Formats: sequence, structure tokens, C-alpha cells
Amino acid sequence: MAAAKADGTPLQQLLARSAKACPQKIAIRTESGDASYSQLYSLVGRVSAAMMNLGIGAMDRVGWLLPNCLQAVACTLACYSIGAVSVPINVRYASDEVAYMVNKVQAKMLFLSVGKLDVLQDLPAHLQLIVIGAQTSQRLSHRSWDEFLQTDVEASSAPVSTEHPALILFTSGSTGRPKGVLHSHGTCWAAIRISAEAFQLRSDDVVLVGKAITHAGGLQTQLLPTLMMRGEVVLSMVPPAATAVDLIRRFHVSVYAMLSSFLLDFVDYLEISDHNLPSLRRVIGSGDSVPLHVQSRFHKLFGWPVLEGCGITEIGGYFATQPIGKEKPGSIGLPTARTEVRLVDVDGKAVPLGQPGEVLLKTPSAAVGYWDDPEATSSLFQDGWLRTGDIARKDEDGYLWFVGRRKLIIVRRGSNIAPAAVERVLATHPEVQSSVVVGVPDELDGQVPIAWVLAKDKACPPANASLAEHMSKRLATYEVPVCYWFLDEIPLNSVGKFDRAGLQKAAEERYQILANAHRAGA
Repeated sequence: MAAAKADGTPLQQLLARSAKACPQKIAIRTESGDASYSQLYSLVGRVSAAMMNLGIGAMDRVGWLLPNCLQAVACTLACYSIGAVSVPINVRYASDEVAYMVNKVQAKMLFLSVGKLDVLQDLPAHLQLIVIGAQTSQRLSHRSWDEFLQTDVEASSAPVSTEHPALILFTSGSTGRPKGVLHSHGTCWAAIRISAEAFQLRSDDVVLVGKAITHAGGLQTQLLPTLMMRGEVVLSMVPPAATAVDLIRRFHVSVYAMLSSFLLDFVDYLEISDHNLPSLRRVIGSGDSVPLHVQSRFHKLFGWPVLEGCGITEIGGYFATQPIGKEKPGSIGLPTARTEVRLVDVDGKAVPLGQPGEVLLKTPSAAVGYWDDPEATSSLFQDGWLRTGDIARKDEDGYLWFVGRRKLIIVRRGSNIAPAAVERVLATHPEVQSSVVVGVPDELDGQVPIAWVLAKDKACPPANASLAEHMSKRLATYEVPVCYWFLDEIPLNSVGKFDRAGLQKAAEERYQILANAHRAGA
């Protein structure tokens, strides 16, 4: 392991450098108040001292089950400062999922909001609990935030090496239990720098964080890059469209990034309201592919394109983004700085130009591996390359075009179907707002595609025959969905993406009922 520098890693110095350069500038705006860079730096120092006072040191895991708030920011930065490992946990997780994560990493301390006290019944008794929003401790095992901060210990940091563990981000767990993705100080710093460079963040930018900071998209591609560049963060808990517009106007937001599903809501809202937002200069959509019709509608509203970013938890940020000024609508752009990309077939051999293959990566932000899971860690890498599980193709200009995810590929009579490709075609139907395509088991075909559809006019959805005709003209016969089922809204999972796992299960159950009824009537 590399020797620690006297002043710590770049990740440990991130806030200190910004606070020294612009102490009085607003760093973060929240619903509960604002904090300048010097005030945030002071708070992080107090949290670091309080953690150390309670026995937290290098390598200890510290969980935080918090919404987007100032305390959450202070918790993770304090962990970095003293060499502890920050473990963000999404507030949308149920109590048994929280307990699993806490136990998996053997957390020594957990910060949680007073509204999440229902999870305590499933947590280990030895866990030190700090409750945000509580006036006083309710039991000896709890401390309120104010009680926690009361300490005589001097604020200090513990310099570590860039290889030292910094962050465990849990995957969304669409298949099996969530896995804890382990990042070091060096890989976290690389993800933060790459994001700042990709979107050309500046010190005069005001960035509205449109994702939960318990995940890489909020923490490492929005919040921390902005603080690194000495910009201003507006921190809200994944604001709905009307709230986002209000915040953009009130604080003159210049950069706003959100999940693709929320971008659709944002465009819908602006089309029926006063959409004059002159301060905005960048909007980024990610998490799922941004449909071309949404990109077109966005361009009509603003006169400039929405950008796409594609990344995974295992690299803590983006591996491809639309190059600013050289966008190709529909693509996910070019590889980010210092990122190498290979596209390979099932045998690990490079695919010809234009052909789809699994995306393999080499990037300085690649995770160390999965926490306490050597088997999964081993399968994550192939000859030094990180396997993403994403399927893409590359064009003659080097742009990447997302095809689908390896685990989501539907195999029908030996032919592969990428749900994302089917969804893109569905999105071109004039009466379709959005869709999720899943594969279900079928006795004859192995698997068949099913489309869950959100119609533009929910009271009068398109006829199945209209959808089938539209799709059959644009797709191979085997790619055309066998059923179109309508939803009043597309459910979201714990990280705010379309709940593909839930819709997959619902489709399998419904299709099985139909199959049983068909057999009974035969």
C-alpha cells in the first residue's frame, strides 16, 4: 500500500482547499438553511472529532440512512477525513434491507433521520445510533445530532493512502441481494474529477442535485464535483418537476442532472407551464436511455440538447457522456477522460465495428471490488478489464450506442432481444409516453417480450393492433412484443429508476395466468 502523504489524499483535501480559496461563498443550500464553505468545513471537523470521540477510526464502517441534507454531506466527508469508510444507505430501503447492509459491512455507527426509527427493530444492539431530527436521545443507545456533536476532542484528520477504502455503495439489487461496491480514496477522486471535466463544471456554476446522494449519481457526479470546483450546490431530495423549476428560478441554477424518468416529467411540466429558465446551461439525463422524442421535445423548449451520461456503481460515475458541442442524439456519447472501452462477445473476443458487444472498461475510477464477496469480485474483472454487463455498439466516429444490459437480454428461440431497443421503437409511436419491456418464460419460445406501456392519454390508450402494426414495421418479427399492457404510471425502484425487476415479476405472473387459461380452454 502506498505511503500516506502528510496532508492526506486529494479526496481528504477536497473541501479544505475549497474552503481556503473561498471561505465565505455559499457551498450548499438546503431547505433547513445554507452553509458557506468555511461553515461546512467547520461542521465536517466537528463531526470528525465526534466520531473519533466515540471510537470511530480508520477502516471502521459508518452508515448513513439519510435524505439529501447537510448532515449527510458532513457524515461522508468526515469519514474520508479520518480514514473511516462511508456507507450511504438509501432511505427508500425497507428495514430488512437496511439491516442486511448494516450487518454485511459490520457497521460500527449509523446516522438516521427521526422518520426512519422503524428500522431499529432489525438492527444489531451494539450499533451506535445518531438520530437526526430528534431533540434528545430516546434511549441510552441513541444520541441526537446535537448530543453527538458535543465533544471536547479536537477536530483532526488522519492522512491515508489513495488505496485506502473510502466508500461502499450498494447496488440496487435487481437480482438477488444488493452487493456493496468498494471504492478507495483514489477511485472516488477519479470519478469526481472525470464528472467535473465531462460536464465542464465551473466555479460560478449553481448545481441542482437531482439524485439521491446515497448513490454515485448524486454523490460523485454532482455534489462532490461541484464542491471540488468551488461552485454552489442546491440540495433537495429528488425534487418533482414543479419544485425543481422553482429552485432553478430562485437560485439561478445553471446545471441540473436527473434520472431519465424524472427528465420525462420535467419536460412534460415545462410544456404546459412557463418554461423560461434563462440560467440553465446544462441538463443531463442518465440511469436509463433518454428516448429520442424526449430529447427532441427538450431541444424545442431550450434550443440546445439535453446530455446523456452512462455509468455504473462499479466505476462510481460515468464511462461515457455526450461531448458538449458534438452531440449525437440517441448515442451515449464518447468514453470519458482516461477511460478505455472494449466491446467483446460472449467468448471475450473483440466484436467488429458496428456490432453489439459487452462493454469492458479500464478507468482510474474502477472499484476495488465487492465488499466481503471474493467470488463476485473475481467475476467482475476479466484480464484486468471491468465487466459492466452493458451491451453497446461503436460507430465509425467512436461514439457508443447503448443496446441493453446483458442480464436483461431476452433470448427468444435463440435470438437475442435488447429491451432498450424495443423501448426506443415504442417511444416513436405517437400515443406512447414511455414503456418498459421485459422477457417472460414461454413453453415454445423460451422467452417472449412483454411491453408495459404508459400512454400519453391514459383515458384513451392506443389499440394493441396499432402498437403491433407500428412495431412490426420497424422490428424483426421475433423482437415484436407479444402483449401490450397499460399502466397509469410506471413504478420506480429504490434508486428512482424504472422498477424493471418488479415489472418482470408482475409480467411473469400475469402471463402464466393467461397461459394456464389458454391451456384450460384448449
